[in-house]
Amino acid sequence: MANNKYSYSTSEDEEFVYEITNEHSVLQPKLQEIVILNDDYTSVEFVITLLMRVFNKSMSDAQSITQFVHNTGEGSCGIYPYDVAELKYTLATNFIKDSGMPLRILLRDIN
Repeated sequence: MANNKYSYSTSEDEEFVYEITNEHSVLQPKLQEIVILNDDYTSVEFVITLLMRVFNKSMSDAQSITQFVHNTGEGSCGIYPYDVAELKYTLATNFIKDSGMPLRILLRDIN
């Protein structure tokens, strides 16, 4: 293994020593899950449209998620890195508010 310590001096009184390392620590991004909560007022068609437009789900995936939400009371729109989840949550919330629907969604930390 090569010596990665180097020194240099700017004058006779000053000497600097530095070391080059190749170690990098990469942290995993914080993940969040976006969850739809069931209600008795929001239409199935609206939930499917929301899932397709904001969360890029296919028609069959959106229908499956919507049916799951109806049966269990809640369902996942997806798990995303923090920044993406915040953006999608904001887009979905604005879409819901603009439509006047009472649908509620949540952000849950995963790790």
